[in-house]
Amino acid sequence: MRDPCDHFTIDLIGGIRAKPGRKPLGERAMTPAERKRRSRELRRNRLQELSVTVELSRDAQKALDKMIEWWGVSKKEAINRAMLIACQSQTGRTASLFEFEGDALPAEKPRKSRRRQHAG
Repeated sequence: MRDPCDHFTIDLIGGIRAKPGRKPLGERAMTPAERKRRSRELRRNRLQELSVTVELSRDAQKALDKMIEWWGVSKKEAINRAMLIACQSQTGRTASLFEFEGDALPAEKPRKSRRRQHAG
């Protein structure tokens, strides 16, 4: 029988006492350099997405709800698509609302030069 006041002796039937502290992410605890590398990577990933808080008019909110319904995406994705499509329309590129994919503006296709062939 185990003495309830004894916190140092391992219980032969109950197993091993758990180590104090947080469990490691992998097989072993990370070194300070590994923790710092992971911290920098997580911070870099967080900085790639910027957070913006805005208030929308009722009409804009209704339009956003329609876009979410049409595309079947989250508010964030619907806003991203709408902003990219608006930017494309201002720069002279045409965009299809339902075929748009990707996080960035599509690359512009190089134009083929047409040379006149002279009859000789």
